Amino acid sequence: MNVNDLIVSEMARMEAYKGLSACYTLPVTGLVTRLKKLERQLAFLNSDAYTPAVFMRNELENTENLEKLKVEFARLFIGPYRLAAPPYGSIYLDEERKIMGDSTIDVRKRYLDSGLAISENFKDAPDHIAAELEFMYFLVSNEINAISSEQLDESSEFLYRQKSFLIDHLGAWIVNFSSNTEISTDCDFYRNLARTTRIFIAEDLNYLSSLNVYQVSLMATC
Repeated sequence: MNVNDLIVSEMARMEAYKGLSACYTLPVTGLVTRLKKLERQLAFLNSDAYTPAVFMRNELENTENLEKLKVEFARLFIGPYRLAAPPYGSIYLDEERKIMGDSTIDVRKRYLDSGLAISENFKDAPDHIAAELEFMYFLVSNEINAISSEQLDESSEFLYRQKSFLIDHLGAWIVNFSSNTEISTDCDFYRNLARTTRIFIAEDLNYLSSLNVYQVSLMATC
């Protein structure tokens, strides 16, 4: 694989994370366009997540009233009463099963250590699924920049950070979260979003686990 092919492949991973992150925010007009882009990235990556992503987009296109989707989003992920599917890592990772637990502190530290500043406009916990998916987007983006600049040690460092974050955080709670979502809703959009996310993250962790520093350097110089 030459460096250009590697960058194109990593850009598909990057944009897939960006697209998934957008799906865990309040649905807005224009989401169909984002989903079509997500489908293209998943198809390029030959991901099994492509099929549920298509179902998700079809369901959104057939939804006559976006307000109904917003109501279901709020019921699942916001409240104000008991959350049907809490979108916070600490709920699943910490023994206390509470928001802003020890794992949340570690997530925030990893953001800062990687050079990611948390926007003042972001009012939710750092381990919200949308934030963690956005962080993966950020890490892959920095990896791509390092490859483009022929800074192979730095690109390997960002790959390591991606793998470590999936193992310790996002990949460690996504199965329970997605299962929670699927059994808590009759909405096909959110059921397929849960499936798409779970499958893609599992595949991406397998991809990252298959690499080592030597392979990354070799791919980038071929």
